Amino acid sequence: MADEPPLRFTGQLADPKLEATFLEERAPELRRYLTLSLGVASAVFLAYGLHDAWVVPELGTRAWAVRYAVFPPVALAVFLALRSPHFLRLSQALALTYGLTASFVVLYIGARAEPPGFFIYTSYSVLFVTLGPFVARMSVRTQLLYTVASVLLYVALDATYVHSAAAIRASIVTTLMSLGALGAFLAYQLERRDRLAFLQRKLIERQVAELDAERQRSEELLLNVLPPSIAERLKGEKRAIADGFERVSVLFADIVGFTRMTERLPPEVLVERLNTVFSLFDDLVDTLKLEKIKTIGDAYMVAGGLHSLEYDHAQAVAEMALAMKRRLQDYRAQIGEPLDIRIGIHTGPVVAGVIGKKKFIYDVWGDTVNTASRMESHAESGKIQVSETTAALLKDSYELMDRGEIEVKGKGRMRTFYLEGRLPDSSGKRAAKTVQPRLL
Repeated sequence: MADEPPLRFTGQLADPKLEATFLEERAPELRRYLTLSLGVASAVFLAYGLHDAWVVPELGTRAWAVRYAVFPPVALAVFLALRSPHFLRLSQALALTYGLTASFVVLYIGARAEPPGFFIYTSYSVLFVTLGPFVARMSVRTQLLYTVASVLLYVALDATYVHSAAAIRASIVTTLMSLGALGAFLAYQLERRDRLAFLQRKLIERQVAELDAERQRSEELLLNVLPPSIAERLKGEKRAIADGFERVSVLFADIVGFTRMTERLPPEVLVERLNTVFSLFDDLVDTLKLEKIKTIGDAYMVAGGLHSLEYDHAQAVAEMALAMKRRLQDYRAQIGEPLDIRIGIHTGPVVAGVIGKKKFIYDVWGDTVNTASRMESHAESGKIQVSETTAALLKDSYELMDRGEIEVKGKGRMRTFYLEGRLPDSSGKRAAKTVQPRLL
């Protein structure tokens, strides 16, 4: 891995925090491994009591005395410590204690035996210093310490009981040191392998997390332009998506006075102001569970009744229109610009869907859309003009001013109404805030 953290000569990670994380994560697996490996090793070591009776019969019960009196208590203490909450901190000390106890037993029996037994049991110690990394998962440092301690044990016992020739003693010491060094090399390889696997796993986890985050961002971007149900269908369908709706309320709004601002304001200020206004409208869309269709220049298009079918869509769009007027009036006072809004609403059947291959947009089509657009373009500044169809749906809850019949481009003469506000309640008061549309 190109960004792989460096390893020390011991095979440990150079980053202390990363090393601590590795050890913490490895602890359960290490505990299970040591329980199994030391359990098997202990059973084999104790079974070698039969080997003592066969190979060194001259020692009689002395071999058994040291094997069964010294080793079992230490092995039992090690197994109990494996269950300790401090196991991770004690693991290498436990491995060293276990290994040195086993080495002492075989070196002592060898030192008290006749020459054939001496060489056989000394060779077991040589085997032990090689197997330390495998059986007890000794680290490089522990393995080197174990090797040196085993050599000192051998030299002390040889000097006390055997008095070997200098050449024999040097040969055994050299063999112990050589194979102990091999064990340290094996320990390094095992430590390095485990840590590289840990780093690889962390890299994969990080990449998966990054992919999940990127997927989430893509999902959020998709949901910013498409309704959730359409987004799900788009991921699974390759054909164009289109649905028919029998009754949908469509709203068009145009910011009056915005075009004049473009002639005297820098582009960044212009965009910032338009973004502020449209962001206020977006919040209303979410509150009223409507569907923002698109913006074209300073025009804003919304539809109700496409996917939130549990609410009265005509009432929701009416509340949207009234709230848009209030929000724009507040913003106009804030910036001191002569802005106003013109809104048109019509209710009827539409076709809605996604077409094309690039730059997907959820759009609606049909005569209802054209009529709503005409309601907006033929309205007076600061007014909300609704068609007769929409007015019939709102008349029981809203105050409507009959505008009479007007000539509408492409539609002929149509009777339209201006939406003035909500009807007063029983106390004669009108609500000053946006009202959540009623459930159907």
